[in-house]
Amino acid sequence: MLTVHHSKQKVVTLEQTELFFLAGILGSDRLLGIDDPFLGYLTDDIAKEWDKAKEALLQKGYLIQEEGSSEITMTPTVFSRVAIAGLSTRAFRYQYEDKGRSYEGYLHCTNERVVEVTRAHEEQVTYQLSDLGNVEQACEAVVSKIEWSQEEIGGNIPALMFSKKKFYENIKQYQELDSLSQALAEDCHDRQGAHALAKTIIEKQTEGEFQLLVWNGQEWESQSAAFISGPSVNWLLRMSTMGKGDWLIASPATKEQFKEMLFDWLNQPLDQEER
Repeated sequence: MLTVHHSKQKVVTLEQTELFFLAGILGSDRLLGIDDPFLGYLTDDIAKEWDKAKEALLQKGYLIQEEGSSEITMTPTVFSRVAIAGLSTRAFRYQYEDKGRSYEGYLHCTNERVVEVTRAHEEQVTYQLSDLGNVEQACEAVVSKIEWSQEEIGGNIPALMFSKKKFYENIKQYQELDSLSQALAEDCHDRQGAHALAKTIIEKQTEGEFQLLVWNGQEWESQSAAFISGPSVNWLLRMSTMGKGDWLIASPATKEQFKEMLFDWLNQPLDQEER
């Protein structure tokens, strides 16, 4: 029998097999961004892996077994982190590159708490599960990791609409500010806006992607947006998905506007919360 035991662990670090076993015990088979380590395993082999994982979890103090008892207890911190990561119906993936450094995290959300799951860069595949607080605190933690332009956005820079195909062809083909600005302007018909966007692309500090995921009971539904930041302007890029048109809308945005967008994505009225 598995029950809960008191603990004050701050960050829960689990190997891939350990995370899968604990999530499975709690009834989850839909961990995001984590491959199933037991594909192709026979039942006997999985049982042996569980014995090894159980011993490792006992050694870490994540599971506790009293001497002379067959009962195994799970610390409340481990229980809470794994339950939210494995059973929440709202999640948010974000990844970005910043001066050669890359980062990817998955936020798993309830109305009370948000747990972030990140992969540790080690030879042994491990994952860290961290409590980011409530939705508002989690949004602040996410946007604070990213380097944004701090300049005010002029009111004369509108949202710009492009052909998605042409947009990515242009930024791949043109590496100079003037030539890229001209190519973008020919598509969106706004020279000032195209110049501001081209300047951010050429001088970019950070670029990445946001992805909102909602579990509908059978699969994850998603919507996504890209972003790019430079010394002068940050841009949010929304675009068509495959087979659904050929468009891309680039909108200038402040750090606070990104945080508000993320909050709106993740926040959900209490009466709609997962049961």
